[in-house]
Amino acid sequence: MPPYAIELNEVKKTYQSASQQVEALRGVTLQIGSGEFVAIMGASGSGKSTLLHLCALLDRPTSGTLKVNGQDLSGLTERQCVEFRRHQVGLIFQQFNLIPNLSVRDNVLLPARLAGTCDQKVVDRAVHLIDRLGLSARQLHKPDALSGGEQQRTAIARALVMRPALLLADEPTGNLDSANARHFWSLLSDMLEESPLTVVVVTHEPAAAAEADRVVVLRDGAVAGQFDVEEAKDAGELAARYQLLTR
Repeated sequence: MPPYAIELNEVKKTYQSASQQVEALRGVTLQIGSGEFVAIMGASGSGKSTLLHLCALLDRPTSGTLKVNGQDLSGLTERQCVEFRRHQVGLIFQQFNLIPNLSVRDNVLLPARLAGTCDQKVVDRAVHLIDRLGLSARQLHKPDALSGGEQQRTAIARALVMRPALLLADEPTGNLDSANARHFWSLLSDMLEESPLTVVVVTHEPAAAAEADRVVVLRDGAVAGQFDVEEAKDAGELAARYQLLTR
C-alpha cells in the first residue's frame, strides 16, 4: 500500500457563476497517510467541503493533481468515478441522506446492491454492523421512525458496509446533540480499531477535531497550517491553536 492514501499537489478549484469566478481552493498541497485520521477545520467558505468532495470524486479539480492510494484520478471517466466511490469511499454527511422508504437494513445494504455485490457475505457484514451499532431492534424501521443518533449510526453502517479504503465525513455531528455526538465519536473510534482505514472529517468543532490524529486548517481556500492533536492537551487548547492559524 502506498504511504499516502491521499495526495494533493497544487490543487485549485474555481467555480464560475454568471457574474464572477469563485476560487474555492487556491493551490492546496497536502498528504494524508494510509490509516491516518485527519480533521479539516476552517471557517465557512474556507474550502473544507470542496476539498472533501474532490477526494470523493464528487467534483473535479480545476487544476493540480489528486492521487488516492497512488492512483492519479484526473483521467477517470464519470463511470470510473462512480465505481471508485462505490468500492473505495465511505461517505457520511451531516444530513444523513437515508432513503425514506427503505428500512435501516436496506439503507445499509444499498451501496452493495447498487454495486451488484450484495451476496451473503455482505449481508452478514451488514447485520454485524447493525448489531455493533446497537440498531438490531430498529433494523426494520424506516428513517422517520428513528432518532437523529439512530439515523447517524445507520449512515455509519452504510458507509462501512463495502469495506472502503477511505471514510470521508462532512460535519457528521452537526445535527446531533452533545450526548449523541460523543456517542458517535466513541462508536467511530471502536469501529476503526476493528477495521483500520483512512479517515478525513470536515468539522468546525474542536471537540470533534480532538478525536483525530492531525488537524489541517484551511483559510480562504489554502492550507493555513496543521498540527498533531497530541500536541494539544485538550479541546480548549486545540481551539486556541486553530484560532491562531485563522487570524
